[in-house]
Amino acid sequence: MFTLRSVLARPLLAATALVALVGAPVTANAEPGSIWHGAGTVAPVDAAREPVYGQPASDFSVIVWLDPECPYCKMLGRTPEKVVDASGGRVNLAVRLLPLPMHGQAAFIAAATALCVGRQTPTPGYYRFLDRYMELTRTNGAGLPPSAGTSVEALAREAGVRDVQALGACVHAPETIEALGQEFEAANAAGVTGTPAIVVRDNRTGTMAMTEGAIPEEEISRVIRALGAQGAD
Repeated sequence: MFTLRSVLARPLLAATALVALVGAPVTANAEPGSIWHGAGTVAPVDAAREPVYGQPASDFSVIVWLDPECPYCKMLGRTPEKVVDASGGRVNLAVRLLPLPMHGQAAFIAAATALCVGRQTPTPGYYRFLDRYMELTRTNGAGLPPSAGTSVEALAREAGVRDVQALGACVHAPETIEALGQEFEAANAAGVTGTPAIVVRDNRTGTMAMTEGAIPEEEISRVIRALGAQGAD
């Protein structure tokens, strides 16, 4: 897990700020397992404003803040999707993007491209792009390997994008940069201190639990069951 309190204290308002800001020193959470704690203000999953994996209306949501160049996010991989797949429709997922300044242009371009893929394709395309990017990235700002078929444009095409010119315009559009800046503000309000940050929300009661790090599928499922029990599931 990367810690980022000082980074989140300065939300991004432009691409140049994303690359120029210097965050806190990179440190890893060495403690085994995971520690769940309360969350701040977290917007409920809303299929009208963000790509939602699973059923738009579910009893529980898993919300993940992800940096496309974070090695711990790469380790987490498709774990949240597997939780949704195994839930029988009771859990959905929203991945929200938080490219950290310490990871430079590669993180910003990947995050912006994912947003723009989501605007051009059905919801599965957004997750297909992110899954493939996270599978291939060398992390820590190194980006994709320099081999044929592994550019962000190629991955976007794999995810269903047909208009690459429009994709490029979208990636650098002010509204895309603004959307990423707003996500920094949202992460700050939620109390995010590292990536990946994971919130489990009981949508029936509004009860939430948050943790950070590349935790296993069973740990997320365990907390869903615990929240369900608190809500007289």
